[in-house]
Amino acid sequence: MAHDVKLFKLINGDMVIGKWDEENNLIKDPAVLQTVPAQQGVQMMILPFGYPFDNEIEGEIEGRHILYTYKNCPEDVSTKYLE
Repeated sequence: MAHDVKLFKLINGDMVIGKWDEENNLIKDPAVLQTVPAQQGVQMMILPFGYPFDNEIEGEIEGRHILYTYKNCPEDVSTKYLE
């Protein structure tokens, strides 16, 4: 079953991208989206949610930990996540 890739803000302040499973109210295969200062402004970095202990993007986060769901996920971010 295909899941929508969405961007979320968790109650702990982390910005997470993952596959939304509406039926089970879960974010599947979550990854943390971090901003990194660069000469041209800011770059986005996608890391496994469990980094540095987990090096693979896998796992689940229950929907009760979501503070905010972004209406749109930038296409370049979702494409990079799916790679």
